[in-house]
Amino acid sequence: ALKYLEQSLSIRREIGDKAGEGTTLNNISQIYHAQGDYPTALKYLEQSLRIRQEIGDKAGEGATLNNLATIAYAKGDYATALKYLEQSLHIMQEVGDKTVEGTTLNNISQIYDARGDYATALKYLEQSLRIRQEIGDKAGEGATLNNIAGIYRARGDYTTALKYLEQNLVLFREIGDKAHEGGTLNNISGIHWARGDYATALKYLEQSLRIQQEIGDKAGEAVTSWNIGMIYKKRGDLRKAEAYMSRTVQLAEELGHPQLEDFRQGLERVRAQLRGR
Repeated sequence: ALKYLEQSLSIRREIGDKAGEGTTLNNISQIYHAQGDYPTALKYLEQSLRIRQEIGDKAGEGATLNNLATIAYAKGDYATALKYLEQSLHIMQEVGDKTVEGTTLNNISQIYDARGDYATALKYLEQSLRIRQEIGDKAGEGATLNNIAGIYRARGDYTTALKYLEQNLVLFREIGDKAHEGGTLNNISGIHWARGDYATALKYLEQSLRIQQEIGDKAGEAVTSWNIGMIYKKRGDLRKAEAYMSRTVQLAEELGHPQLEDFRQGLERVRAQLRGR
């Protein structure tokens, strides 16, 4: 991806396509962000921001500010993230870009959520939800419903959290978004898990796992396999727990998953219990 983006950047600079250059710099930053190389991602975003401000590309400027906020958020610098998001929100409201406004409101909510200010987070999420429903942004609506459910779950209101997650599930099935359907099934299972209803949690996890295997979502499969393994461990069925956890470790090794070492240690603890029998 980087190879093609660098070729694109070279061409756009050669022909003086400033708007295209700003977009490509932004896209290059996302590669480094995905690799966890935040300083390099930041360098490209700052170049993109300068160009977009210079040529008056307000929508592009707002998108870049959103991405700068994501980097600051990942570093735990919530004050800087919020500053960028508020600038982005002001621009999007000014230019009437409802799609990015909905995204920005959702992102602002995540800052307050991380700070434990659930009331303010919910206020921004409800604004985001109204906009996304108004413009028919189904994928965005689903993301916001999921985040609202997360707020209620954090407050211990599992009934309301489940209500939002079930709406989310219907929405993702309606638009055929299998990846998010699998993720939502996982989140629903988490509510039943928190209530101690492991049988229902397992039922949703098994549905999630089938979808993730069907679409080749290996990262999702790794997490779901781990969660299934944990339920079997809770039930005392260590053989099944080991089988699912082994699959997680195998997938995590393939993906270079950041939690690989945690998964290995968890699997080893289960194996130690089996040896002790």
